[in-house]
Amino acid sequence: MANLGSIATKYASDGANPNLQVDVILQEALDTFTKDLGILGSIHRDFGGEAMRFNQSLQTRIFSPRAIADVQDAFNAANPGAIPPTPASMNYNAGNEDQDADPVAIKLDKHKFIKFHLTDLEREQTMVQYVSEAAKYAAHALAQKVTEDLLEVGFASDTIVNAGAQIAQAAFDIDNLYDVAEAMDTANMPKAGRWMVLDNTAYYLLLKSLTTISNASYDVKPGINRAFLDQRLAGFDIYTYNGMNGLTGGQRVLAGYQGSLAMVNRLPEFADASMQIGDVGNATEPNSGLSLQLRRKYDVFAAKEEYALTLMYGLKAPNDGATNRLFSLDIA
Repeated sequence: MANLGSIATKYASDGANPNLQVDVILQEALDTFTKDLGILGSIHRDFGGEAMRFNQSLQTRIFSPRAIADVQDAFNAANPGAIPPTPASMNYNAGNEDQDADPVAIKLDKHKFIKFHLTDLEREQTMVQYVSEAAKYAAHALAQKVTEDLLEVGFASDTIVNAGAQIAQAAFDIDNLYDVAEAMDTANMPKAGRWMVLDNTAYYLLLKSLTTISNASYDVKPGINRAFLDQRLAGFDIYTYNGMNGLTGGQRVLAGYQGSLAMVNRLPEFADASMQIGDVGNATEPNSGLSLQLRRKYDVFAAKEEYALTLMYGLKAPNDGATNRLFSLDIA
């Protein structure tokens, strides 16, 4: 399962759900999805509730670190001592363009769905909230699929910090995380907003090794607990995923900052033909803007109500070779 932190806020739909309304089911699914894909809070995201076509390109803007050379002297060298400053003595229009963010085009080229159902017998003979519970498990699987897509895009654009020197899993420790942090410092990447996704096995081995560390340079103080270690290590917001080994050639750690990975999301403009008979509901998570769609129809021949939870999105790793970079570790 995915084991990622939460960016979600709880909806006011925790109570009974006897009517199995599409909007309430959606809210339950959305809550689970954002909890199981907490890395959305660490990467660049451009989400919205408006409808767009599949494969349509969406232009978003991603911030990159600025160079020292972009910082200019405000006073004109030809007249540096003018007091008080006058328009002729100021130099605000010189220097490099004041580009705040780079335009990045991302296609909405992924449209995934997962189905579940409720039979007439289940509806009549039980008080268990089958649909809302099924929606949570469906949302979890959907979040897991998006996690894998994100990691695949990331590993396709990463730089392996220990290339040619694979780390034995038993030897993996906090020093290796600091190696990644050093590589990001060398690339002039911001310290704020750094994140790291680790293979879950390597992560828990790392936590076990940290219980024996007392070096002050690691800022591991007496009385520290694992809850704190779960939140942040070596300057990174930490996430884990248990399917990473099957996605890579050995890399078990992927790290970046907000501009290193980008995801866009919109509602699909056209409904799937197989689900057009019935209800189509939409829901948007208020903090991130993430939008999910739920389609419902009744199959009279099978005597069951069918649901399809769907998400349309696009992903990109805008690596410019110097700044918006991703780094990984090769662990045996």
